[in-house]
Amino acid sequence: MRSEQDISLLIMHGLGVEGRATLPWFLERSQCRIIAIDKAEAVERLPEALRHNERISFAEENRVAVPDENRETTLYLRSPGIPPRNRIVAAMAEAGIASTTPTGYWISQHARAGTITITGTKGKSSTASLTASLLKWCGVKAEEMGNIGRTPYEANPGPDTICVFELSSYMMHDLPQADVFHTVTSLYTEHTDWHGTHEAYAEAKMRPWFFDPPAPGLTSSELKPYLSEKPDGVRYFEDVVPITAGTIFLGQGLTFRPADHNEAFKAPTMVMALRTAIAIAKARGLAEPVTMYDALEKHLPTWSGLECRQQIITSKDGKVWVDDSLATVPEATESALTRWARTPIHLILGGKDRGQSFGDLMATCALRQDVRIYGFGDTAGKLADAAEEAGLGVRFHGTKTLEDAITMAASSAKEGEIILFSPAASSSDIHGNYKVRSGIFRQYAAGRPGARPGRD
Repeated sequence: MRSEQDISLLIMHGLGVEGRATLPWFLERSQCRIIAIDKAEAVERLPEALRHNERISFAEENRVAVPDENRETTLYLRSPGIPPRNRIVAAMAEAGIASTTPTGYWISQHARAGTITITGTKGKSSTASLTASLLKWCGVKAEEMGNIGRTPYEANPGPDTICVFELSSYMMHDLPQADVFHTVTSLYTEHTDWHGTHEAYAEAKMRPWFFDPPAPGLTSSELKPYLSEKPDGVRYFEDVVPITAGTIFLGQGLTFRPADHNEAFKAPTMVMALRTAIAIAKARGLAEPVTMYDALEKHLPTWSGLECRQQIITSKDGKVWVDDSLATVPEATESALTRWARTPIHLILGGKDRGQSFGDLMATCALRQDVRIYGFGDTAGKLADAAEEAGLGVRFHGTKTLEDAITMAASSAKEGEIILFSPAASSSDIHGNYKVRSGIFRQYAAGRPGARPGRD
């Protein structure tokens, strides 16, 4: 792809977090014209200096056509959520115009060699956060950015900074060739409505391993069925940092048991995320085992975790409200259930139906007599069927809306019991993204239902 200075026309499709950060970057570093595509209300949310900049023209999607001239110096950047089947995305690809997301473009142009990219169906957010934190604790200059963090356009990291990118499959879909160290935490059925098939989703997640030359990286041995032609530079977590019954083997005879230092690591997925962070630091040669051991012993007890990932919310009703709205697959919800294995749980599930199965999750819930479930959204019917098959009986309650589910759970929960919002599904269209549904849950936890945050 061409550098900013060589671009004559930038087409920025979508003015979300990435799009808004991209515009001033190009205005400062390029002389190109800019066409920004989005609805009028999105344009109105821009700073006045951008809305009235003479180099930027704004248009809604139905008024945009592929440029007839200078296609070789035109760059099309799409907001990550815009799918390949979108009319403009397809037209740009057919015209041979360079296309990717804003983050993909930045990585291809500005990321230093060995930049760390992390993706996966579950665990990528915690893994990216722990990786950046661990590196900092070990004295390495590192910064996390990407999917739910800051954009690289806002962070503008220096050449001596190790960037740790959390990337969604939407970002991975057309990620350009780049010199990265790529990690895939896991692969489950997800986002098939966007990618079309599970195979296309998996291909996007693993994309850098099939660059020319292939990117090195790490993954779980559970991905072996996807890697019949595994590149030599890709290694399995189990071979780099073994783990047994919650104890991580750092190397050089050192072991570390994170649950003894931080209650959050009673959840197996959190132990796996930390193991992956250690494996990345070790495989990249960024920290020695003894350095990591000392850093973890000192800093892990005060690590507060991610917002919206098994996060305990302050409330005054004596009940334990837990926001796990980042849990978009059933496997992530099972991890939360494991963390609170000895406390009664009122579990709120539901969202967009992306083809996932809830059978195993319901079977897990059926093994515990202290779990009650409140299902809502597009997945409500599928949840009810899985609950019936698992024999949950009256412990499953179907509702129409998230608000109904929260109200019912809160009414049923006693003091000291847990109200767990771990939806096991992506956000439905009515909520837009995890921040909106998290905001609704938090308002109820605070005793102020009805106040809804705006969409991002």
